[in-house]
Formats: sequence, C-alpha cells, structure tokens
Amino acid sequence: MRAWRWILGVALAWPLVASARFGTSPDDRPVSAERAQRQPVEVIVYGDPFARWDGTRWLVHTQVGMPVPYSLLALRNRETEVVAIDTRFVMACEKTWRTGDHRFEVDCALEDVSLQVAPYRNGVPDTVTTRVVTELIGHLRGGKLQIIVGDDGRILDIGLTSLEDRGEEQAVALRQQARSLLARSMLGFQLKLPGPGRIQGGQWVEYDSPLFDLPTTTRTEGLQSEWWTPRKPVTVNGLGSSYIVHQLDRYQGRLVVQSLGEAAIGIGDTDKGNGSIFQVSMDGVAVFDEGTGVLTERVWAFRGRASSGSSLSDGRVSPYYFNTGRFTLLGEDDHPALPPSGVVGAPGATERADTPSWPAFL
Repeated sequence: MRAWRWILGVALAWPLVASARFGTSPDDRPVSAERAQRQPVEVIVYGDPFARWDGTRWLVHTQVGMPVPYSLLALRNRETEVVAIDTRFVMACEKTWRTGDHRFEVDCALEDVSLQVAPYRNGVPDTVTTRVVTELIGHLRGGKLQIIVGDDGRILDIGLTSLEDRGEEQAVALRQQARSLLARSMLGFQLKLPGPGRIQGGQWVEYDSPLFDLPTTTRTEGLQSEWWTPRKPVTVNGLGSSYIVHQLDRYQGRLVVQSLGEAAIGIGDTDKGNGSIFQVSMDGVAVFDEGTGVLTERVWAFRGRASSGSSLSDGRVSPYYFNTGRFTLLGEDDHPALPPSGVVGAPGATERADTPSWPAFL
C-alpha cells in the first residue's frame, strides 16, 4: 500500500482523536501554547534543521477551489478567470547561503510543471484560456524558485526568477501571478516546529499560519460582453486569524505529525467595503524521517464555507472554498509523469464532451 494511503487514513481518523482530546476549538477547551508544552513526551534535536533542502527533489500537487474567480493574465492583453486550479510540479532544491542566524536561502529548479484550470463561464472562449495557460506554463517550466526558510520549519519568502526582467506593467503582473501560484503550493512546506531543528513529542500550537490565506487576486469589475474588453481592476483580499494544533506520535516506525486547525477569514472588495466571512477548517498529516529530521511527505485538506449573510457586491462569491495538497520526497531516479496542461471542467460540474473532467487528487 502506498505511503500516502495510510497517511490519509490517519488524517481522517485524527479529527475524532483530536475532538476527544481538546475539543473543536480553543474556545471550547483552551489549547494554549502553555498547555501544549506541559504534555511533551520527548524532544528530538537535529544538527542540520535545513537538511530537507540539501540536494533534494520533490513532487508537489495542490488543488484550490476559489471563493472568487481568479484572474490569469498573458502578455498580449489576454485575460481569463478561473474558479479552480490544479497545480503539479517537480523541483530540485539546493541550499545556497545562510542569510542570518536562523534562516537560509534555497534555490529550487522547476524540472516540470502542469497547470489545469476550470474557467469561470463569463464569455471567455476556452481557446483563449488555453493560450493563457500555455504561455504561463512556458514561463514557469525551467524556472527557479528562490526561497528563504527558517530553522523552525517556516517558509519566510518566495521569489521566482524564470521570467524576463521586463518593466512593462503586464510583464510585472504576470511575474507576480506566476510567483503567487507556485507560492500557494509551496505553503504546504510550512510546518512551524517548537524550536530550531527540534521535534517535540505531544502537542504544540501554531497561530496565524499562511496556509490559511485565501487566494488573493486582482479581478476586474463588472461583466464583459467580449473577452478583450478592458475592465477596472478591483483587489480582493483574504485576511483573518487562525490556529493549528500539531500532535507528534510514532506510527509504524515513523514520526507522524497530525494537524488540526480552524480559522475565520474575511474577503471583500476594498473599494466598496463589502465582504464575506469564511469559516475554514484544516486536517493534515506529515511524516518525518527520524534519523535526519527531514519532512519527507505531507498531505493536507482545507474546507471553507461562507457564513450566513456573507456576500460580495456582484454575487460572484462562491459559498465554498477548498485547498487540498500533497508533497513527496523523490529519489534521484524518480521522474513522475505530469498530466498535460489546459482547460478542465469545474469540480462537481456536469461533464462536457469537449472538456476533460476535474482531475482526481492523487
């Protein structure tokens, strides 16, 4: 049985265990850092807290269902909006240099990238969406991610150096868009540990994790009659507060960290002051190599629903949000085949003869 199957099995069982231990939220039964620290079983300290970035290769797969249509741009005045994105990539990472006492810069070369999108049906032809995706993939494939990582498991900053350094407004927007798409997938590597290079038995709490950030996009105001019609940009932001409780146990000879979290996140039109509140829950499981302390695999699932009375001004907000992901450490000879990039059907939508259905999460 593949490793992720039993990992996911533990993830599904974890909410039942967690609810018995500490309730459904800190308000029901307080889960403070002080309380978590009173329950340590053991503390394991590793000499190199950056070992997972030292000559390693990774397969990353994420699926995101947007609460608001997400704008994808191309250099020649093409634009399309999507409601869900399936992103997969293979990357090879190397530590470059230490940028402080507790942080390192890491370069990750993108060996292969796949991007499948479900378009928002606003009159934009699928052929235009396909061209936008093809151009975006062309900029991503063969590029390089520059990451600043902390010795406590945090991802501090992410940059992308694959696009030409051009000053045009559209090129700057495209570069930021490409960086944002990959950064959202890289957030799965964020798992704040109790201390530098330290894994602690029992429980600890992580507050305001970037994993809970809803997708931020610049969309355009109003509906278009034609896909080339220019529209006024409107920024949609996601912000709020969150907590994640982590629990470390041994399972079948591995160190397994099970995670459970909740958040209340607001999004809205900044120029009109309207917004929606999403209640988001998170389940996840991560596997550490006990000998090296390397986080070798992680799966996570976020589910969100808009609270009663929440709505954006034009009614385009979805009452649902999801973010599912997995990354796996690869061997030197592992070269997984990624699916072709392009347009697919929306999650749960009726299948169309001319469009592949939304891909299954692997």
